[in-house]
Amino acid sequence: MRRTILLSLLFLPFLVFSQGNNKKSTINWISLENAKEYSEKYNQKILIYFYKHNCEYCEKMQKETLNDINIINLINNNFLPVKIDSRTKDTIEYNGKKYTNQQPESSGRHDWRHDFYAEVASFKQNNKDVSTTPSIVIFNSKFQKIKVLPGIQSKPQLLRSLNKIIN
Repeated sequence: MRRTILLSLLFLPFLVFSQGNNKKSTINWISLENAKEYSEKYNQKILIYFYKHNCEYCEKMQKETLNDINIINLINNNFLPVKIDSRTKDTIEYNGKKYTNQQPESSGRHDWRHDFYAEVASFKQNNKDVSTTPSIVIFNSKFQKIKVLPGIQSKPQLLRSLNKIIN
């Protein structure tokens, strides 16, 4: 009996600490509606991560960059994070205008970009407005676009860019 208690006490710290190490932190994604509401209420910036399904660069950024604990903490502590499929069929209101995906679901196709994504994620390249996925777009508390971070971002690059925006 004593031996069992002694062994239990000896291995208890290993069990407790090893379970804590398996816990994975993630970005606390919220809906765009909640982000807009909380942003005004708490004067906080909104970070929208645009992605699309079956996009190798989006998957790479999700696994390599957005899984980093420093980036997770930076985003969770300084932004209201929203994750939106750039091909969503949802209607999104921005600056008093309603944006949709003009490709109807009844067409059976899901490869047309959403107009909100096209407007806010666009950036100039060779004097043309272009957009790419993945992209991160930062808005102020009045839901005005501050910055677009287009394409896949490395950990150091994203940390630098977000810290500049915060400061």
